[in-house]
Amino acid sequence: MFGSKNLRSLLGLIGLVTVLVGCGEGSSSSSSSQTDPGTPTTLVTAANGTSTQFCAPNAQCISPLFAKLAQVSNKLSIAATPWTNTTTNIITISKTPYVEGAVTAAQIDPAGSVFSITTDDKYRYFQGNGLPSTPMGNYPVQPGTAAYSYYSALPGGTDPRTGQQYSSAAAISISPYDLRGKLPLNPVVTGFNPINSLIIGITLTGTVWHAEIANDSSGNWYSPTNALPNDQCFGHPYSQQYHLHGYSWKCFPNQGTTGHSPLVGYALDGFGIYGPRGEDGKMVTNAQLDACHGHTHPVEFNGTVQNIYHYHLNNEYPFSVGCFRGTPDYAAALGSETMRQGVPYDKLPDLAGIVVPPDVTSEILKPGVR
Repeated sequence: MFGSKNLRSLLGLIGLVTVLVGCGEGSSSSSSSQTDPGTPTTLVTAANGTSTQFCAPNAQCISPLFAKLAQVSNKLSIAATPWTNTTTNIITISKTPYVEGAVTAAQIDPAGSVFSITTDDKYRYFQGNGLPSTPMGNYPVQPGTAAYSYYSALPGGTDPRTGQQYSSAAAISISPYDLRGKLPLNPVVTGFNPINSLIIGITLTGTVWHAEIANDSSGNWYSPTNALPNDQCFGHPYSQQYHLHGYSWKCFPNQGTTGHSPLVGYALDGFGIYGPRGEDGKMVTNAQLDACHGHTHPVEFNGTVQNIYHYHLNNEYPFSVGCFRGTPDYAAALGSETMRQGVPYDKLPDLAGIVVPPDVTSEILKPGVR
């Protein structure tokens, strides 16, 4: 049996947090912004009324099944936050408050950030504890900080460790979890496939990207970076699990400042996710990308230069993967129950989530952050 009420709570805060340390001070942009075309001062959020149902540029399409489970609206709204111009859809990064702090993985888990990638002749394997090698914000969000009022106004759902209700979203902390996945080593383009999970990709820093949707308590859905503050690395916890949104590459190491951006992670279909600079060394625009936020040209992949499809991060919504050009095997890609959030992917009638089983209900997924 499937469930939607709890997953809706789970998705609520999906894109709203970020981390500090080596990423700039306060709300100022990185000092490399004058030399690196991949360092933005603004983001373009989703326009009011952007569809969540159709795979198209400037959008992120959610499968019918996942939309049913999470009760995702068929269109996004835009929140009138101080950092967002609701007429132009422009987010000014310097105006965005952050969740304060520069917490390292070792402060959460004595083992620190645990992450490995191995391969065989068919698959790429991921294993870790979900804590990134980059710093994280101080969660729970502390009273008296700039981000606290935004988080304390939202319901927090249930602590997965204890089953107890959080007093608000501000009370949610970060914990290690079983990050495990298996992706195809040589992915194949199959079409434009909607997103059928909360997690959409795995970073080289040992954490994940989540879908770029977030809800409020009234059932409205937004681009997370528009609706809530992030930490300095644009991550936050959902159900204790840290993940990234929006300007997600801000704290990634070894990005360079010229030429095509390097590989920074993998989407669930196995294709590579690269940073924001294209072949000309400039920030890639959505006009240069397809409906899934990617394109095909020669890049280094699997140790060689290949003319292969790949995704790009950039400063325009949906910022990362808009849909999947390959068909993810969700049961393999999301290798732990924690990552699957209770969805029995191995029993679904189709991997893309187009078919909604008749027994869909609202009780399968644990409530989480909004």
